[in-house]
Amino acid sequence: MQELHGVLSRAIVLFAAIAGGYGLLLYFRKQVITPSYWGIIVVGNLATLGQGAIGLVMAFSGAQTDNWTHILYGLTAALWIPLISFINHQFNKGEHNVRETLIVALVSLFEMGIGLRAMGTG
Repeated sequence: MQELHGVLSRAIVLFAAIAGGYGLLLYFRKQVITPSYWGIIVVGNLATLGQGAIGLVMAFSGAQTDNWTHILYGLTAALWIPLISFINHQFNKGEHNVRETLIVALVSLFEMGIGLRAMGTG
């Protein structure tokens, strides 16, 4: 289980990096979010939720859980799509335009950083 948890963490960082880079590319080309881009975001978020479920199983099975910072990073990472929605609503009034593309790209890069930091504390 611990190995799968580690593999998923690297996959999540990769998905977030791809999402952030692709989003910046779309933004600088002045393009709105495409369905394939949302697909990258959703797959990354599903991987994060799966990793969180594995982490919970490991914690309840007696694995070491004294590192609450790691758990906090995991919870933050699981909020990838809700965080995008919240920030887009606050700064962009929920509109679907080029600014939304920048918001999604920056949140994805933030999620990449959260994933790297979680790997460092794990």
